Amino acid sequence: MKAKGLGILSALTASVCCLGPLLLILIGLGGLGFGAVIGTYHWYFIAGAAVLLGLAWKNYFAEKKACASKQCTMEGKKMTRNILIAATLVVMTFVGLNVYTYAKSAALENTMKSGVEMTIPVKGMVCMTCEITVKSAVKKLPGIHEVKASARDQLVRVSYDPAKTSLDEIISAINGTGFKAEKPTL
Repeated sequence: MKAKGLGILSALTASVCCLGPLLLILIGLGGLGFGAVIGTYHWYFIAGAAVLLGLAWKNYFAEKKACASKQCTMEGKKMTRNILIAATLVVMTFVGLNVYTYAKSAALENTMKSGVEMTIPVKGMVCMTCEITVKSAVKKLPGIHEVKASARDQLVRVSYDPAKTSLDEIISAINGTGFKAEKPTL
């Protein structure tokens, strides 16, 4: 495969674990649990993207060197280089998002607003995009004051008005994103 194609494939591979679940939700398939399955293997996707990106750069430099020794012009040199730079930025962004998710300090600080507060265990969240997906689904419910999600801790803390929404509705909204929420033990 040419360097340009490998670069594009590496960017797509890096983004599948984060953008895949969002795409599934947008097309109405978020409740099937594909997001959680994809998320389980997110580090494999990131590693695969890094390997593909390395191969892309290796192919680019090998082709450039071969053309230099044969004194020929490398076809699409500038476009290929730009695609590889863009792919590198995409892969680095998703690596950064994943590392940031696990490196940040206690995400569920005790700063919730008034109302009933619940901390719900959620399986399958692996990155910042997972957190955003879960938070946006829960925030759509009536009576939600605040939502904080932590992929690192596999928890979602919700402050809500029990007269307007129930714990079961919150759990259902989380499960609708493809992640697995469990009733908290009181």
